[in-house]
Amino acid sequence: MKQEPFVMLPRKIFAYRLPPIAFAVYCYLLCCHNQTKGCYPSRQTIAKACGISDSSVGRAVKQLEKHGLIKVNHNFGDGRQRNNSYEVLPLNTPSVHGGPSPPVTQR
Repeated sequence: MKQEPFVMLPRKIFAYRLPPIAFAVYCYLLCCHNQTKGCYPSRQTIAKACGISDSSVGRAVKQLEKHGLIKVNHNFGDGRQRNNSYEVLPLNTPSVHGGPSPPVTQR
């Protein structure tokens, strides 16, 4: 049986208390992310993969950017905007959200 690819999710992401749609978009971007090249899915691709609308993708991306979890690069070529590229940022740096990592309570 062929082993399916997987992605590891940092536990610290739960401390951000993201809404479910933003969490799904974050997970999808994490799955697509390449350390050297970032990721380039279109809004339509993200929407289809997450089972949400294009406008919901836009709102989720803004939330993720606001929390400092991703960086959006607007790519232009041939005089028009092309797909954005997304960089998933590390969760353990103070620059991610303007201070120390959010507290995670242990059970």
